[in-house]
Amino acid sequence: MKKIRHALIDLLENHESPAGKAFGVFLIVLIVLSTGIFALENWAFFAPYRDFFHTLDIIILSIFALEYVLRFLIARHRWRFVFSFLGIIDLLVVLPLFSSALNITFLRWFRVFRILQVLKAIRYSDLMLMFLRSFRHYRDELRIFLITFSIVIFTSALALYAFEHMGNPAFSNFGKSLWWAVVTMTTVGYGDAIPMTVAGKIVAGVVMILGLGTIAIMTAILTKVFIDHFFGKRMHTCDFCHYPHHDHDAKFCKNCGGQLDTKKLRHAEFAQPHHSYFHHHAAASKQKKAAPTPQKKS
Repeated sequence: MKKIRHALIDLLENHESPAGKAFGVFLIVLIVLSTGIFALENWAFFAPYRDFFHTLDIIILSIFALEYVLRFLIARHRWRFVFSFLGIIDLLVVLPLFSSALNITFLRWFRVFRILQVLKAIRYSDLMLMFLRSFRHYRDELRIFLITFSIVIFTSALALYAFEHMGNPAFSNFGKSLWWAVVTMTTVGYGDAIPMTVAGKIVAGVVMILGLGTIAIMTAILTKVFIDHFFGKRMHTCDFCHYPHHDHDAKFCKNCGGQLDTKKLRHAEFAQPHHSYFHHHAAASKQKKAAPTPQKKS
């Protein structure tokens, strides 16, 4: 069993092994093929091939379902895998298989999840996986954005509903007011709902200004993540002074001036901005404070 488990891990998780690379390419080909079927099957020109497309689609989804089961079996923490971002995508992708195979009416809407097959390709791109994982280091910033956005959205929706619902059918219920708030906050402005009262227009003006600021916060966070991930510090220890972090393009240690191994530095892991880097400096400052001060000889 251990040999089978190791072989499956090498096949499904190791993107550097020959088997892992070949399997990754095979699944990406299936993703492209399945996405193409999804795009073509409803065209009148391809109507004669609809049964063939349907059979091919079931085969591809069955392979994806088998892959999902195998990933579940080899996962160290199986339920953590099920509720992970990529695990949820894998599950949603195979749900249309049940709507096709069982032909149950209420399952047919699951077919829309076939769109998510494109996201499965992220699993086989180390660059994209590393970039997505770097968002974990910016949880505080993302929480600030989500809390601010949610407060403004719900407060403005409630205010518009209170001021407009009596005489404006565009705000006749809270759901319509919430839709207006989202459209306005994101600066899209479809114009399908317009406040009529003076109080409603004042609230709308405030929401527009807050929307600009909130979107600016999100843009700043995404920019910060991108710059830090690709151009930020790397976890690479200097061989001479053991300083742990250096700029991505550094050639010499800024602490002692010793020459760095630039090859290892380029491939080193991204340094977490809120943990490792600041933790090192905090620990260093504590050591300096704790160190006994030398007494002058009389």
